[in-house]
Amino acid sequence: MKIIIATDDRQPNDRYRGALICAGAMPEEVVLARPGEPVPREFDGLLVAGGADLDPSHYGEAVACEAVELSPERDALDLELFARAQKKGVPVFGICRGLQLLNVAMGGTLWQDLPSQRNRGVRHEHDRADGFPPEHPAHAVTVSPTRESPLGELFRTHRASVVNSRHHQAVKDLAAGLVPLASSPDDLVEAFERADGPYLAAVQWHPEDLVAQPFQKALLRSFVDACRVRGGARAPVIEVLLEGSVPVVRVNRPAKRNAFAGTMREMLAGTIEALGEDPTVPAIVLTGAGGAFSAGGDLDVLRALLEAQDEQGFCELLNAGARAVLAIVRSKKPVIAAIDGAAAGAGMNLALACDLRVASTYEGCEAFFAQSFAAIGLSPDWGGTFHLPLLAGPGNAADLVFSAERISAHRAKELGIVDLLVDDGPSLPAAIARARTYAERPAAALAAAKRNLNAERLPALERALAREAEAQLELFRSGELLRHLPVSRPRPMSLEPQ
Repeated sequence: MKIIIATDDRQPNDRYRGALICAGAMPEEVVLARPGEPVPREFDGLLVAGGADLDPSHYGEAVACEAVELSPERDALDLELFARAQKKGVPVFGICRGLQLLNVAMGGTLWQDLPSQRNRGVRHEHDRADGFPPEHPAHAVTVSPTRESPLGELFRTHRASVVNSRHHQAVKDLAAGLVPLASSPDDLVEAFERADGPYLAAVQWHPEDLVAQPFQKALLRSFVDACRVRGGARAPVIEVLLEGSVPVVRVNRPAKRNAFAGTMREMLAGTIEALGEDPTVPAIVLTGAGGAFSAGGDLDVLRALLEAQDEQGFCELLNAGARAVLAIVRSKKPVIAAIDGAAAGAGMNLALACDLRVASTYEGCEAFFAQSFAAIGLSPDWGGTFHLPLLAGPGNAADLVFSAERISAHRAKELGIVDLLVDDGPSLPAAIARARTYAERPAAALAAAKRNLNAERLPALERALAREAEAQLELFRSGELLRHLPVSRPRPMSLEPQ
């Protein structure tokens, strides 16, 4: 899936991208398109962001006042991308100027300057330049009577929303085929959707600055979900490969060293839970694609949550990670970690939750381990504060956590973190061979043994996970984490010209 954000360098571009990531998009699925860049050929979603005023000539008028500020290059970009989206049936979402552009592109008109043309006592332009924070609560919106639709139902369940506002233009005549969803106190259209056809919706406010609020996140998530449906089948980020009777659960995001983002945590937990209940499964092997086990949590996601102050979203990630760890420990089946390359942060702690850890020392795929949390201002989670002292001893565990240094597979074996080393290639064949050995034993006996082995461990782990979540949330709230995160440098995405 690829979502294009039509924007320009004058806008806080990362806020739009970060909001979509908070709403469930993977970081690599969102790319910015700016004037002067090649126009992308294929995409699965278009977000038309805020920006300068739309040239009135596009709706048959001349510039009527000095307040109108034009950007012909941006107009050309937005209209070209929208035309492509229309032709291909791609979901479209508009924000602020984006709402105005979609209305005009579909045949509507605009008020060029509300203060001089339609002043009805409601201030709509609460700009950063005037000292207003991006999330400033400007006015309420009233839900408009609408036909039955998923988006209409979402609006009806949040009737008392107060929104931010940074615009001096607005819809005058709503284009045919558009249905209003909400209005301002002075009866301006604040949100609309397309009555029929592919997903098209827009809002006059800035949900990218309000994404920590459940309604605003649900609104953006509705767009992301529509884009994902349009994108169709893709390579699964959590996949199951069968080696005879042994399922290999593979984290499959190699471009980011299998770092967790989006719904990957939930998908992993659900996969382990399902396999654990399958009577045909003798044991489970957990590994990563592309020469890495997992680098832990995706820092682009963490940055997006921090910048949005999305505490609830952060809690959801913590809970989903805890669920994945508990799925492994509670599973009736032995779970073996096959570790090549990076097992860092949450990735290392995911491996620690497994019943057996097999790591490669072979050149080119040698495993290494790191409790990297402190390096970015966090404390371990995913059960690390429970499993690491249990395996490596309190002193070694403390040193690994406090230093955040990486250690080799050999050193991990010395500390008791790794159980088996493989020196002639990747770890997966050896892990599968071990799982096949377990398969020769009665499944009921293995299930009973694992249940008893973990009888004391499981309640202590559950308490540790709760403590970890509390500590992480306190650090998240502190406001210090952004200072410790490395500068985000998203990998450039190729945009094919027409």
